[in-house]
Amino acid sequence: MKVAVFADIHGNLEALTAALEYTKRHALSHFMVLGDSVGYGANPNECLEWSLNNAERHVLGNHEAALIHERVRWSFTDWAREAIEWTAERLRPRLLREIRSLPYLQKEGQITLAHGTLHDPERFEYLMDPAEAHRSFLAGQTAFGFVGHSHVPCFFEEKEGTFGHLKPGVFKLKKGERYLLNPGSVGQPRDRDERLSFGIFDPEELTFEIVRLPYDNKTAARKILGEGLPQFLADRLL
Repeated sequence: MKVAVFADIHGNLEALTAALEYTKRHALSHFMVLGDSVGYGANPNECLEWSLNNAERHVLGNHEAALIHERVRWSFTDWAREAIEWTAERLRPRLLREIRSLPYLQKEGQITLAHGTLHDPERFEYLMDPAEAHRSFLAGQTAFGFVGHSHVPCFFEEKEGTFGHLKPGVFKLKKGERYLLNPGSVGQPRDRDERLSFGIFDPEELTFEIVRLPYDNKTAARKILGEGLPQFLADRLL
């Protein structure tokens, strides 16, 4: 059973729509969401509602956490905090209540999910180097760990100690190896590629595919500016 893995949608409805059009064309109906469906973008309600209604596995991101925990909000940069305060004013109360039930860490079978790291999911640290990956492998104790937060598609292998950026296409997973996998960001990529990014995990074929797609980023950026949000958040999409 193939599973589409989404992370860091960040209120970007144009990117989410393009990703869902792809999953529909390819008959993908199972989803995991690694947090941060809100923040930065102009459509937090639509994006979070989709994630809450459709993700079979779903963890809390730092931007959702910032809506319910003041300490997280004050760890943000000024422009990120401005965006999350704008989001807090507009998010439907029902959705705010529902995110309170999202876990920081979720384990099921041979899969573990977190937004930042498996070893300290409530701190929302970035999983960027082998030392941090080692700590997450020890904490995860499952064959496959999925994280977002960095907005960069990448992988870590425990036994071989290898890691790297994932380019578009199918990444073959080795039987008996343990992995930490990051699908990149649907709504705000940060690897100098403006195309949206998400993953497709196939536990039976042992593959993790990175999908990169163009979308209407100009409209997404224009909507950010139209809401009076920081210019930087719009420019970063382009």
